[in-house]
Amino acid sequence: MSSDMLKSKILLAIFCLAVFAADVYAQEQTLSLEQCKQMALEHNLGLKVAHEHVGATDALSKSARTNFYPNISANAAYTRVNKPFSLIDGDKLIPVVPFSSINAETGEFDPNLDPANTFVFNPISGEMLYDKYGNPVFNSYAWLPSDQFELGAKNIFVGGVSLIQPIFTGGKIRETYNISKRGNALAQASLAKEKTDVLYKTEESYWRVVALSEKVKMVKQYIVLLEKLKHDTENLFDEGIILKNDMLKVRVKLNEANLNLHKAQNGVRLSQMALCQVVGLPLQTEIALADSLAKGISIAPEMAYADSAMAARPELNALTQTVGIAQSAVKIAKSRYMPNIGLTASYSVLNPNPYKGFSSSFGADWSVGVAMNIPIFHWNDKSHTLRAARHELNAAERKLNEARELISLQVQQAVFA
Repeated sequence: MSSDMLKSKILLAIFCLAVFAADVYAQEQTLSLEQCKQMALEHNLGLKVAHEHVGATDALSKSARTNFYPNISANAAYTRVNKPFSLIDGDKLIPVVPFSSINAETGEFDPNLDPANTFVFNPISGEMLYDKYGNPVFNSYAWLPSDQFELGAKNIFVGGVSLIQPIFTGGKIRETYNISKRGNALAQASLAKEKTDVLYKTEESYWRVVALSEKVKMVKQYIVLLEKLKHDTENLFDEGIILKNDMLKVRVKLNEANLNLHKAQNGVRLSQMALCQVVGLPLQTEIALADSLAKGISIAPEMAYADSAMAARPELNALTQTVGIAQSAVKIAKSRYMPNIGLTASYSVLNPNPYKGFSSSFGADWSVGVAMNIPIFHWNDKSHTLRAARHELNAAERKLNEARELISLQVQQAVFA
């Protein structure tokens, strides 16, 4: 029994807390324009996506910067072979030349110096003997077994460290890095535009609520006047001073005003819900705004608007970065005509040891070199690529100029609207 009572108390406490929280949450919140802007910037998912793009392009820029530095890598390999390499295809007999047949002046073999000790002769005819291939038969031969001319082992180990440092690439690395930096600047411009759009949407939603709230107040004041007029016209009608039609006209106007009040109140609620969505509040949240149309609003001079638009519009910044990227692309296309020069260095370890007769031990050595690649002819591929890059640059520059003209026109339209 006591357990059931305890459960009931716990459930009652939870219910009371939920009701209290809902009541507190349902209380009207008073928000200023700056508060709404701050809440919108913190809530907007598009801004968060733009922030991620900025982080990604920043990482890519740092990655492109590493191309200026040497590329160091280590490699290792193990190979198990079935058969070793053999330098000869079978056992061989190599003729042995006596020292007496060597010319002392030239150091070369001379068969005429001592033929008796060099070749084999027929004891009967005294003629030199030849083998089946037509070669003279020597007195002495050295036997070379093929298994003594096998190279390598069944277990082969290779390891090393290599370094590659670009020396000259025609500007490819520099311009690639410039493109990555401009890509980051382009992402930041997109972030700025997204932020501007969020702030504009917030202000638009905020002042729409203010304007509709003022409209509700105005309609209510109008209704008060109509109700007084209705009362007066009814009295005048009772006195016979005016016609019934005049009294009915006032009633119709009053009904229209009540209908307009209902529409305006619905508009206020819908605009409040739209503002709640922008700033990240639940749609049913009751809000009140700290501003009203009665407060004065300062308007900057015409030239201030024009100068501010040209200096701060993120679209212009983004298009400027696009032009810079296109310029770097043209330089990269030109660099394809130039040679590529690089420094290479390596340190290798091998087993079997090629420096000790391929013995079963580890041998090591280092090497340094310079490599160069010179493009000669590729069927005008490079010229076509360069022409395409120049067209893209021209298009980007024209788009930037068009954007400047349109923004200037927008400023003038906004000022004289």
